[in-house]
Amino acid sequence: MASEYLKKEFTNLIDTLELSDLQKQFMKSRWLDQLLWLDGRSQSTKKWSSRLRLMTIIGGVLVPAFVSLNFNDNMFGQYIGWVTFGLSQMVAISASVEQYFGFSEKQTLYRKTAESLKSEAWKFFQLTGSYDKYSNHSEAYSIFAFRVEKFIQEDVQAIIELAKESANQEKQEQNHQGYPSKSTSVNETGNRNLSPAINSTSWPVSEHTPSYKEPLKSSSGDSTQPELSTSDVST
Repeated sequence: MASEYLKKEFTNLIDTLELSDLQKQFMKSRWLDQLLWLDGRSQSTKKWSSRLRLMTIIGGVLVPAFVSLNFNDNMFGQYIGWVTFGLSQMVAISASVEQYFGFSEKQTLYRKTAESLKSEAWKFFQLTGSYDKYSNHSEAYSIFAFRVEKFIQEDVQAIIELAKESANQEKQEQNHQGYPSKSTSVNETGNRNLSPAINSTSWPVSEHTPSYKEPLKSSSGDSTQPELSTSDVST
């Protein structure tokens, strides 16, 4: 397997470095272990992502084709109908599972971190790039260990952010499905209220609509009947 080959090759390289036994053990337990884990996770998520996407693509092509078929034989037509139903469910489930677990995004993150760890290690092994100012591996080890931890922390943080984003998206979808349409709302008494857009509409008043003046109060304090404005009465 590829992981066994990588483990064997890098273990032999670490043993040849001018490092203490403790530093070599740190590299095997931390850097090499994380590299093999990330490489394995990258391959696993890639396989799942490819399978689910392939099922979605194939099913999405076959379902419209089966729907367009028209058979006179009722039994065969029913069989095709059940097959079409099964394919449509397979497409929906595959797309939902791939989106829920985020195999494609995780595969990209795992592969990116694994390749970064590999690149940093090759620079360290050959004392090139940012390590060219050091005369031996023992002097450059502390910088290498620091950068390895930085890559690992960035990968963990990216996975956490991806999980939060997925959870927020799922929560928004649940809230959207659990509430009535924005056009109407139901109050506590069960009455349907019109949307704010309709309630706030200013309805035009006809020019022949009579307008009434405010009630006039007499000297005794009693309000009199409203008087109709003669300017509002059409002839």
